[in-house]
Amino acid sequence: MVTLVAVIPDLLERLRAAVDPLSGARADGALPAADPASDESTSASADSASTSDASTSADRRTRKGAAVLLLADPATAGLPLLFMRRTRLVRSHRGQIAFPGGGVEPSDGGPAATALREAKEELGVPPDQVEVLGLLRPVTTATSERHLVPVVALQRAPIQPVPDGFEVADWFRVPITELLTAPLTARRVPGGGRDGFVRFYEVGGRVIWGATAAILHDLLTRLGRTD
Repeated sequence: MVTLVAVIPDLLERLRAAVDPLSGARADGALPAADPASDESTSASADSASTSDASTSADRRTRKGAAVLLLADPATAGLPLLFMRRTRLVRSHRGQIAFPGGGVEPSDGGPAATALREAKEELGVPPDQVEVLGLLRPVTTATSERHLVPVVALQRAPIQPVPDGFEVADWFRVPITELLTAPLTARRVPGGGRDGFVRFYEVGGRVIWGATAAILHDLLTRLGRTD
């Protein structure tokens, strides 16, 4: 059992309260698509998040389900999140910063199961050492036609990730406390995000953008960031 550390005293409780319940997810790894405006897509050229207002229910059914894991360490100051950088060997999102995750398999019981399986395959994260808290708003990537469900979780014990070497080049952690104040640039691009912008977070000498930044923006907004 880890010892909880709170630099922002209520940050962990705010994180628990910010996520959507797992009960809202379907077994195929996606949330119900009752609100078309809640969809976001990622363009092949800019890997940006954008609103899919014209999407239909049929469109959503043809997208491949996927999930990513936002794994936080409650035993470390600042509640750091786990990120990884993709290799140049993968088919899409080469060299980009991402959360561990991937496509739904028939044997998966839902987005949490998908995210945990992929995190184990990519970084050796033991599923039994992870406490799943809930979900964030889905993001759809145009490059890979993935309907991503972000799964928020806490590690129960110290975890030393081990990159698989093919999909993952390396990994790092960034405290949520730093992300809440990290420099943010928003650029208006064709097919941009919900508000027409693509966001870029600069932290630790790295730039987090695209679908990962869209997911991060949703999380940070829920935690009180206003830009």
